[in-house]
Amino acid sequence: RSFGDILHRMKDLCRYISNFDSDAHAKYKNQVVYSTMLVFFKNAFQYVSNIQPSLFQGPNAPSQAPLILLEDVPNVYGDTDIDRNKHIHKKRKLAEGREKTMSSDDEDPAGKARSRHITVNKADLANSIEVLESFKLARESWELLYSLESLDKEFTRICLSWKTDTWLWLRIFLTDMIIYQGQYKKAISSLHHLAALQGSHSPQQMTGQGSLENQRALIQLATCHFALGEYRQTCEKVLDLMCCILLPIQEGGKVQEEQPKVKSKFRKGSDLKLWPCTSRAVMPYCLHLLLACFKVS
Repeated sequence: RSFGDILHRMKDLCRYISNFDSDAHAKYKNQVVYSTMLVFFKNAFQYVSNIQPSLFQGPNAPSQAPLILLEDVPNVYGDTDIDRNKHIHKKRKLAEGREKTMSSDDEDPAGKARSRHITVNKADLANSIEVLESFKLARESWELLYSLESLDKEFTRICLSWKTDTWLWLRIFLTDMIIYQGQYKKAISSLHHLAALQGSHSPQQMTGQGSLENQRALIQLATCHFALGEYRQTCEKVLDLMCCILLPIQEGGKVQEEQPKVKSKFRKGSDLKLWPCTSRAVMPYCLHLLLACFKVS
């Protein structure tokens, strides 16, 4: 039986669990909690192990750049907008609307996400369909575990006993899930928690391979502040990132032109994308982010 089938059966069981007597309720509550936890932890682990494999590899394993879940800002504020001066007023209105729709912290206190589309380049993640399905199943499992008070209490009790708040890989998943939900204020808090878990990185690593974790946090903080309309903080985080990023080496004087080619279909500003945490991918993204700040401010 697939994880999707298990989750579907647990969702069905939750519809009737409140009608059972106390003994049956306790029995089926545990069945739902343990089965859904299996789906959640397995798929959350699958997602993180694919977007950040270095967490689970030895020191001699070939390095692979992690992937970062970000708002697809270049797809919303594209280069084509820059030269269309006659539509400035119209685009300013669209930008204001975008600012409201990107952040659901005020509109969606329960944390139920809109249906959002995540894109990723096939070259960056060969098994992207399976990885995104794992993200979906883990997210839906988490929501089910918090859908009823009895499930919430049991799941919370187990997590406390397992000290899951110290699991770095789980915090990475939870941060991405919160960003997906559009809960950007919560995402910023989660990123600070993530930074505390990553505190073992030394200052000497800031310009080396060890700086990837710092770069990941900075760019996600920048996109969260942007989504909240906090453009000064966005620019600050981008500039902090520029201080520790390594410039890409261009071969034969050629400029990398891949970024505009991978834009996905515009979906009313709800797109997210998994970007490689490399200077070649991050620097153009940061440029788009800065330009977008100037356009809407």
